[in-house]
Amino acid sequence: MDLTEDNELYLKIREGDERAFQSLFRKYYAILCNYARQILEDKVLAEETVQEMFVKIWEKRQALTIETSVKNYFFRSIRNHCLNQIQHEKIKKQYAGRVLDLARQELDPEQNFIEVNLIRRIEESIASLPPKRREIFRLSREQGMKYKEIAEALNLSEKTVEAQMGLALKHLRNELKDYRNDLITLLFIFGK
Repeated sequence: MDLTEDNELYLKIREGDERAFQSLFRKYYAILCNYARQILEDKVLAEETVQEMFVKIWEKRQALTIETSVKNYFFRSIRNHCLNQIQHEKIKKQYAGRVLDLARQELDPEQNFIEVNLIRRIEESIASLPPKRREIFRLSREQGMKYKEIAEALNLSEKTVEAQMGLALKHLRNELKDYRNDLITLLFIFGK
């Protein structure tokens, strides 16, 4: 199968052809997993990353435009997914460090209870956002993506991403208004 056939299969995928999708999946899955494993140094995470990429391709097949070869698109997508994953892990470690610093501080039991409740309330508040707004918020705050990157990844305008983030933050500030502002800043706005 050459690159022309790959592009033909891709065009069939856009029309919903599952066989064409399976053909490209079988052809590239193992090699993409090896590539992702070299970047991530984690076999399971590499496989999950490749699977997620293929799922997104299928879900967005009608809106997706591939201007290079399918092969180049796949490798570039995997590279970007891996780099985002590495950035996400870095942010998680920073967050864990800040939480540990908080835990080391001498807090009275009532203050500790408030902070545990705050973390739970933050998660509930984020979960209550509309799905697309929640996805934009998590990409920004948990994966450290810039608005432009989010806009490209979700096929949205940068202004839409900015507006959705503004609405998400307004919602979260309103939901969490009973808590101290400095804790809120630390726990869910730390990525910016």
